[in-house]
Amino acid sequence: MANEFPQVMTIGGTDSDGSAGVQADLHSFFMRGVYGATILTAAVAGNSYGIQDSMVMPLPFIDAQFKSLAADLHIRAAKTGMLADRALVQNIIKNWQQYDFGALVVDPVI
Repeated sequence: MANEFPQVMTIGGTDSDGSAGVQADLHSFFMRGVYGATILTAAVAGNSYGIQDSMVMPLPFIDAQFKSLAADLHIRAAKTGMLADRALVQNIIKNWQQYDFGALVVDPVI
């Protein structure tokens, strides 16, 4: 299925109520006929009242996600979302330079 549509990725946090983060990006991708993959950088416990808690993913786990997608998909572009700290931003830059994923749109959610 993924090979039938343009492939893009979102790099950001997962939001428990689905109203933001990679879930919202995936909805947008789907509505435009684009296959969306994800790199999860954080998990957020949130709802319409706000964010109650969050957790940043370990950097080796983020590296593994990049490696997995690079081995299987032909990503043409990506956008960033929640990048929680400097180390995470540097990790994303390192991985972006290592793999050829096309254009990158930076949408800073810090």
